[in-house]
Amino acid sequence: MGDTKQIIIGLTGSMGSGKGEIVKILQGKGFEYVTLSSIVREEARRRGIPEEREKLMDIGNSMRKKDGAGVLAKCALEKISESDCSKWVVDGIRNPAEVKELRKSKKIYIIGVDTDKNLLVERILNRSRESDPRVRDEILKKIERELGKGEPKDGQQVEKCMKEADKIIGNNGTLEEFTQSFSDYYNSIRRPSKDEYYLDLAKSVCRRSTCTKVEMGAVIIKDDQVVATGYCGAPRGTKSSQEHGFCLRRKLGIPSGHRYEMCRSVHAEQNAIINAARSGTSLLGGDMYIYGKIQGEDGAVLDAFPCFICKKMLINCGLKRVVCSLKDGSSKIFLVDEWMEEWRKNDIIDDKFQYGVKTG
Repeated sequence: MGDTKQIIIGLTGSMGSGKGEIVKILQGKGFEYVTLSSIVREEARRRGIPEEREKLMDIGNSMRKKDGAGVLAKCALEKISESDCSKWVVDGIRNPAEVKELRKSKKIYIIGVDTDKNLLVERILNRSRESDPRVRDEILKKIERELGKGEPKDGQQVEKCMKEADKIIGNNGTLEEFTQSFSDYYNSIRRPSKDEYYLDLAKSVCRRSTCTKVEMGAVIIKDDQVVATGYCGAPRGTKSSQEHGFCLRRKLGIPSGHRYEMCRSVHAEQNAIINAARSGTSLLGGDMYIYGKIQGEDGAVLDAFPCFICKKMLINCGLKRVVCSLKDGSSKIFLVDEWMEEWRKNDIIDDKFQYGVKTG
């Protein structure tokens, strides 16, 4: 789950609601597809039970009862983790525990498709699936069961899943209206959050680093504007480690995370603060974004936590938040007030080891 571009879209809703149309759209955008009902069908084949809707619902319930209500979602996530594809759509979510399990992923959006029951019946009667019931009362009975009527807590609970959805999309009009509603929502979630956007800027800044070991970039944002940037590099007008051709601390045998005063470079966080001071910009209430990676085009992303010295400077310059890249591709937000509160309660040196400083 470490891919920063990974996105999972989960679908919930009654049979015939139109989830399959969303799947078609997403497959056209390069999404891989897994449905929780396919996992139940695999179990039915293993047990030698006919793949009829009523029997499949019973098998799904038995699997949830035996291995936990989120078991089908766990199986789906296992399939996803074994694939190189970063875009997945998971269909057939029918229990809130499945929603909870899927939300353990870094970027997951649960979409509920809502359709009038009478319209559902008409659509099911008009489509040509062999597994669908062909009698109106029987269809309504199965819809009610899917929604949760008469079902145990670990059984079909689509109505509760709909309440857990990030977005409900109505499908009571034309196909064109429905697909447009979904497309509008999809385009909105594709837009990066502000934290992602500013961390991407820090990623670009880090490419200017002149350290031979790591690339670190920092961006300071205040009032939604970039007010300063900084990268890990030698002081102005001096020769960098890259120009010298070696790392001084490494040559002296200094362990990583120690004796930063022996480093030729000024840290990215420090440079950003210094650059703000050169322009006379107050940083009170601002946010800093820090991105770090091992030196080189294919270098691994780092847990870009500020070192002990930088952390003290970040507190004193009045920043509110510090957002750092993580080696698993995600990010972590630190609240500077919490750092201060922690240091008021505990020894400052102990805190150094608690947060970790070995970023280069």
